[in-house]
Parts: sequence; structure tokens; C-alpha cells
Amino acid sequence: MRPPGEEHFFTVGDPGRAALETPDGPPSARIGPADVELSTASLPGVLIRAASTRGLQHRSRGTTRQDTFALGRLEVSGQAAQAVVVVCDGVGSLDGSDYAAALVSRRLAEYAATGVPWPEAFAYANEELYKAAVATEEAGLGGMATTAVAVTASRVGQVWVGEAAWVGDSTLWHLSGDLTWTLVTHSAGREREEGYHSSGVRPMPTRDGSCTWCSFRISGGALFVMTDGVGNPLLWSAEVRTALAGWWARPPDPFTFAAQVGFAKKTHVDDRTVVGIWLDGNDDDASQEGGPGTADPAG
Repeated sequence: MRPPGEEHFFTVGDPGRAALETPDGPPSARIGPADVELSTASLPGVLIRAASTRGLQHRSRGTTRQDTFALGRLEVSGQAAQAVVVVCDGVGSLDGSDYAAALVSRRLAEYAATGVPWPEAFAYANEELYKAAVATEEAGLGGMATTAVAVTASRVGQVWVGEAAWVGDSTLWHLSGDLTWTLVTHSAGREREEGYHSSGVRPMPTRDGSCTWCSFRISGGALFVMTDGVGNPLLWSAEVRTALAGWWARPPDPFTFAAQVGFAKKTHVDDRTVVGIWLDGNDDDASQEGGPGTADPAG
């Protein structure tokens, strides 16, 4: 059992024995990313916190973190700068999936920052990932696959305006001012494609390089882009929805945010990645605009 004082500081309900008793394993045999990665950024009227943490299961087994995120910005003349956020979740059954997640997250963010629309960006990134996956398999280094959710968002007064695109089960959520959670993205399907990786979700690389996408216009609150390590407990547990809403009604400092992303809850031991985007209430340009939050699917 862990010595007193080493328990998780942030818990939701029963933390479970894994959080309290599972020791950290050895360093990964293949050198991977750090256990925790965090970033903080701002744009006019917008605050961003991002954190990715290695799950208890990966830590105990000495395997690498396979979640990752990438941040960027899209500058358009005469318009407010748009935040670019990409979150990826490498498929755990394939040893090279941390490479897949890192590759896809950065490529998608790079494309978006130059104004490439999400469907085209996903097609380009998918092609590059497929070539990398074939090369690693031919070299006997195992396969690779990843989910991805990508978002561009800017504010108009108190309204979020943007687009989201995704492959797999990583998601975009909205937390309203009255602390209600709404899922903005929806399931992209569970197709099985011969010669391409398939499991309970449809990850990249896919045969046609397509993604699902929607535009959205949502009043107030905050946006959260996340992998299923947080998205699943958020979807399944009212207890988690209440706890995260209370913690994230306003942006925490980045270190607290990272600790909260890694909250302990029984049976949830996967990697965790969340990027939060908040309206900056101190911005003089803030104005009340729009009605109830909506997410209008398109594409």
C-alpha cells in the first residue's frame, strides 16, 4: 500500500484500490514521453489549460503514456484569433500508438494553423500515419493507431463559435454557466475495415481518411476537449459530472488542473487528457450575446 500522504489529492467518490495500493512500475523499456505534460496559453478573451497524464494502468505496467495534445492558433485578417486544439488517444493494444498520437496531433494542429479545413487536414494526417504504420510493421516494431478530436474556436462576445472534427471516441464537451455538461460531438461509428485497425472504436488510420465534423455556436461557459479516459466517466457518472463542474467552473492554475485531470475513481485507470478553453471574464470586449448553447452538426 502507498505510504500515507501519497494518495491522490483529487478523488471522485471511491478512488478504488488501484489508486491507493498499486505501486508505480519501472521506467518503460522503450523511452517514452513524461508521465505528465501540461501547457497554459491565452488569446484575446480566452484562457486555455491543457494536461495529459499517464494512467495508473500504464504506470504500474511500465508502459508509456499514449495520450497527447497539441495547441495552435489560426490568425485570420479582420477576425479574432482562433484557438486550435487537438487531442489524441493512442490505441493501447498497439505498441507504437504513442507515436501515432504524437504524429497526428501535431500534424492536425499544423494544418489548421495555416487555414486547412478539418476534412482535408484529417485526410493528409491519415495518409502520413498510414505510411508510418506500414513502415513500423514491416520493420517488426508493431502497429500504431489513434483516435483524434480537433477543434477551432473563437469568441464573439460571450459566444463560442467554431468547428470540431473527430475520428474515434475522443470528445468535445460544453460546460454551461449553470454547470450543466453537454456533449458536442457524437459517435463516429464502429466500422470494421479489412487491413486497417479496428476495435471498439474507429481509430486512424482509416481507409478513406474521412472524419466526422460539426460547426457549433454555444453561449457562455467553457469548452473541454478530452480523451475517453475522462470522457467516459464524465458520460457515465453524475458524481464525476458534479465534481468536474465544480472544479472547472473557472480555470484553475495549470498544476492544479493537471492534478484534477488525473483524479482517482474506482475502475478508471486509463491515460487522461483534457484541454479546457474558458472565456476570460476580465476582457473588456465581453458582451452578452446569443441564446442557449447549441451545437449544429454539419458535414
